[in-house]
Amino acid sequence: MMLPVVFLAACSSGSESSESTPNEGASELIIGFAAALSGDGAAGDVPALEGLQYAVDQYNANGGIDGHPVKLISKDMKSDSALGGTVAQELIDQGAQILVGPAFPGMAAGVIQAGAKAGVAVISAVATQPEYILVGGESPVFLAAFGDNVQASAAAEYALKQGAKTAFTISSPDISYTENLPKFFTDAFEKGGGSTLGDVTYNLGQTDFSVQVTQIANLPIQPDILYAAMFPPDTSNFVRALRSAGVTARIFGPDGFDMAALLDAGTEALEGTWFTTHGWNTPGTQFAEFVDGMTTANGNAPEAPALAALGDTTAKLIAAAVEQAGSLDPAAIATSMANLVDVATPTGTISYLGTNGIPSKTVTIGAVEGGKFVFKEDIVPVYIAQP
Repeated sequence: MMLPVVFLAACSSGSESSESTPNEGASELIIGFAAALSGDGAAGDVPALEGLQYAVDQYNANGGIDGHPVKLISKDMKSDSALGGTVAQELIDQGAQILVGPAFPGMAAGVIQAGAKAGVAVISAVATQPEYILVGGESPVFLAAFGDNVQASAAAEYALKQGAKTAFTISSPDISYTENLPKFFTDAFEKGGGSTLGDVTYNLGQTDFSVQVTQIANLPIQPDILYAAMFPPDTSNFVRALRSAGVTARIFGPDGFDMAALLDAGTEALEGTWFTTHGWNTPGTQFAEFVDGMTTANGNAPEAPALAALGDTTAKLIAAAVEQAGSLDPAAIATSMANLVDVATPTGTISYLGTNGIPSKTVTIGAVEGGKFVFKEDIVPVYIAQP
């Protein structure tokens, strides 16, 4: 099932804004989230918003960020690229000094363009597509997550280490996330000595995977690994059809697999599945501290803990930039963000200095074993496919 949609009420800051330095001199830090709370991007932005709101609440309970109270204003841009710019401008008009952009680059161009016009930087909590930083113009743009080329390369390296020699990929041309991940995986898998046997495409939201499954089942050689660039609910529909057809190959997926809804396909069908993700709830880690805190605050554990943790990560990066800048001026925040080094977050230590906005981070490998998500290892891939 798709994660429940969460809306936070948008409220006016009451402060003046201008095209170049909106909310200049205000005592309140305003974060504007042009979020895909409905549509294809909701699977990422809904949990990210939950994590971001939790972090903001924690900062406010402890005196704010650098002494400034924090206001989070979110608006649903409905996974609609045409609506993104309008929503972003509304947030800027309400005083946002930094924008959090939606999950996918195709949805973000208008947000980034609006940010560039107003001199406001954009950071995406959950986007992993390297092209995100290029789609909207000159505004400083940052990812809180690793790039897809990094997570796919880590998946290929791990699969090869586990003895996989052949792979087949499943992709969708509908968005760059599902289109490019298999290309990056193929590059790294073949670079490491593996062989890929082909690719089959699907469309986001389709429920009947009989054509794709038949093609896989009829391959002259059954692959060791199926690399499926998917996220729920597509994953569940695909896996059920795959296992019903008698295909037993191990499935490897990206960070979109790391949510409770993945298990809707049935734990037996998913047994042995591997996936890349952003961190793990290992006792004693900052990630575990975040999950425990959010569980206590909300009364239940987050359904997509890694994606929610990226929301908290985003807040910590914004906090570090504001503290380093010593200012709420949007241009100063943007400059400070670009120069951050070694910021500790639940999803790893992040630096932007010299990275062009895409951080170098470890990739966590998880698996489904015994009906549960289990940790396998953290990887910094030796070879990284070029975006």
